Amino acid sequence: MPTAEDVAARIARLLAEKPRTFYEVLRQLGDVEYRVVLQAWGALREGQRLARDPEGHYLLKG
Repeated sequence: MPTAEDVAARIARLLAEKPRTFYEVLRQLGDVEYRVVLQAWGALREGQRLARDPEGHYLLKG
């Protein structure tokens, strides 16, 4: 079972490829429990690593 830290790294890689909606991220993480995805997403938000583009897609800051 992947940890929240592992999943946060996967999310970061996905968002580094291109901006995505939260739904698109979820679809890419279909093998991960939703609770773990939320923990990982929360860690990225707390670390202030997420931003949004004008269309509302998420991307990594910097």
